[in-house]
Amino acid sequence: RLAENLRVQTLLKEFKATGKLVGAMCAAPYALHVAGILNHHYTCYPSVEEKIRKEGYTDQKKVVRDGSVMTSRGPGTAICFGLEIVRELVGEESYQAVKSGTLSEFC
Repeated sequence: RLAENLRVQTLLKEFKATGKLVGAMCAAPYALHVAGILNHHYTCYPSVEEKIRKEGYTDQKKVVRDGSVMTSRGPGTAICFGLEIVRELVGEESYQAVKSGTLSEFC
């Protein structure tokens, strides 16, 4: 439904235009695609990729960062996705502390 919501689509375009971090996981990268802001490298839930059909998809990474757009595969990658957001917004030291504190060495 994010892909169909005019307000969401407008906000996505505004965020991209101003260089703000845009994050989407699971099926949400489809909304980025509809808004025209999904960069070349991305990931998403496997069945959603069939709707997007854009070159640059990878299923080999839990989180993909391409410019100001960050995407993740699904519920099972949420911790890694959150950690990457921490790294981007707060820095490497906080990223490492949270990663260690949450026993998320798999990220």
